[in-house]
Amino acid sequence: MSRSSSQAGSSRRFLLRERTAEAHEALDRMIGPFDSLDAYKRYLVGIGAFRAPIEARLRQALWPAALETFPLQEFSLLIQHDQEDLGIVPPAFPADAGAASDGREHSAATLLGTLYVLEGSALGARLLYQRAQALGLSESRGARHLAAQAMRSDRWSRFLHTLEAADAIEIDEVALASRAAFAEAREAFRQALHGA
Repeated sequence: MSRSSSQAGSSRRFLLRERTAEAHEALDRMIGPFDSLDAYKRYLVGIGAFRAPIEARLRQALWPAALETFPLQEFSLLIQHDQEDLGIVPPAFPADAGAASDGREHSAATLLGTLYVLEGSALGARLLYQRAQALGLSESRGARHLAAQAMRSDRWSRFLHTLEAADAIEIDEVALASRAAFAEAREAFRQALHGA
């Protein structure tokens, strides 16, 4: 039992990566490299427009017992401070942003799919933080959220363990939620880059 369970669990990561590769690449292309302060500011608007509503929804959701040991890590407040450092007026979100959850319990598969996108972004944050530092930004000015993500290196391995250990989840449902989160991020960046 343990061998087959372990094999099935360990393959989830790779199945998920395969089934979200196109969505992930599309988002990376849209964000592009921020090689100037203006490009970084556009990135900040986009990442804020993505993280604030999705974090609000997850904060209101009822998490299944399988994920109670993996709390949501929020960065939207740090992103807002980074925006303020650089003279960006953070966009106002509707008062009901996040109300779609309405306190309902989400399936473990849906939450794992969303967390795959959010937690995976921490891996990329290490490189993005280096680029931000090259622009003169730091953990105390303009790049707080990237610095915070870059120094928490154990969450990705913990997430993968949670993903692999979760019982009775459908990888198709996990992948669907991941692709939905990537699509939400693309729309946030589209609005940031092209002004709606």
